[in-house]
Amino acid sequence: MPTTPRSRSQARTTRSWILSGMDFGDTRRKPNFAGKIAVAAALTVMCILVLKQSPGFGGTSVFSRHETGVTHVLVTGGAGYIGSHATLRLLTDNYRVTIVDNLSRGNMGAVRALQRLFPEPGRLQFIYTDLGDPKAVNKMFSENAFDAVMHFAAVAYVGESTQEPLRYYHNITSNTLTVLEAMAAHNVKTLIYSSTCATYGEPDTMPIVETTPQIPINPYGKAKKMSEDIILDFSKKSNMAVMILRFVSPT
Repeated sequence: MPTTPRSRSQARTTRSWILSGMDFGDTRRKPNFAGKIAVAAALTVMCILVLKQSPGFGGTSVFSRHETGVTHVLVTGGAGYIGSHATLRLLTDNYRVTIVDNLSRGNMGAVRALQRLFPEPGRLQFIYTDLGDPKAVNKMFSENAFDAVMHFAAVAYVGESTQEPLRYYHNITSNTLTVLEAMAAHNVKTLIYSSTCATYGEPDTMPIVETTPQIPINPYGKAKKMSEDIILDFSKKSNMAVMILRFVSPT
């Protein structure tokens, strides 16, 4: 029986020694831990200062604000053949350009080539967005200060349009309506629209001139003609400056 108290006493002594060791170890680590916190705080402050000095911090990108003497043009379908060449001319003439494209028919290589030619900040930006998404389109307009729109984005094959008419009415007519609604909501008053000679159908006389009756005979031409009608109807009541280009594809 006498051994039992001594055993308990020894056990208590051992536990006390272990606890005091832990306390001693914590005391030694505290100054080091505090130093790490101080270093982390200093690094955080430095990072914030650097970010504040960067052009895009806090949504202050040059693309998001109007600037005197600079015209910012949104080029839809700017990764395509006509759109990329239009962008090249705009940049050469010192316009600021935003390309929007979902790359379903466009070529990212064309965008990269333009970025290499015009690497200066505030000249060219690319936004990957589908014009069939109204929320994404509205977000793009709200985050950028556009002065004009050149609308080239579209699917553009007559034969394909007869096989997939709904796709063409959606991609051409519906998407054009989405762009117009965003322009109206954000007070963008200038539009250049890429249409097609397919809106003339099979004219009775040649050559085709602007006054030739437009009687399209396939979904592609009809979708473009509908878009033209929507644009012209809206421009009459909105004071929008509009130009419609009807391209002829060489054969």
